[in-house]
Amino acid sequence: MNTRKSMTFPIVIAFIIIAIIVYLFATIKQSEISCSKTKTFDGNIRLTERLLVVTDGKEINSMRLTKTIVLPEKYLKDDHYLVGIKNALENTLNYLGDKVRYTVGEDRIVVTIEVNKNEILLLDNIDFINSDDLQIKINSNTKSSEVITLSVGDHYTDGELMTRLKNNGYSCN
Repeated sequence: MNTRKSMTFPIVIAFIIIAIIVYLFATIKQSEISCSKTKTFDGNIRLTERLLVVTDGKEINSMRLTKTIVLPEKYLKDDHYLVGIKNALENTLNYLGDKVRYTVGEDRIVVTIEVNKNEILLLDNIDFINSDDLQIKINSNTKSSEVITLSVGDHYTDGELMTRLKNNGYSCN
């Protein structure tokens, strides 16, 4: 009988320690980095990229990228330009499957991409050429020095990631 009482105290202590460890793992803080960049092209075409990155302090866990393309009035007479831009974006982003959503408004196209596995996102990879007709140029080369490539699982501290994005013209908070 005496042995059973002496075992109760260590068992209670063990459960308390396990509960503390589970609580600490459950409340590990993940930080969010939010960055954005706006570019205006010839003909007053505006592209805004907003990136939300969730990190655990050492690597990227998930990303949400929103690209908004706003066309000026002269390209809105028919939906030819909006449909053409949407088709070009779909052809480039079809590797992401259902992780991409397209929203076409009266004067804009909004592309929302949410990734949380080993998918690659390309930032700052869209240009517009406005010679005789409006053309969209999408650089999908992941090895190009003209684009910013980020992937879930990349090893970045919060400061390193913010510095990289700020050096490429993004404003972060």
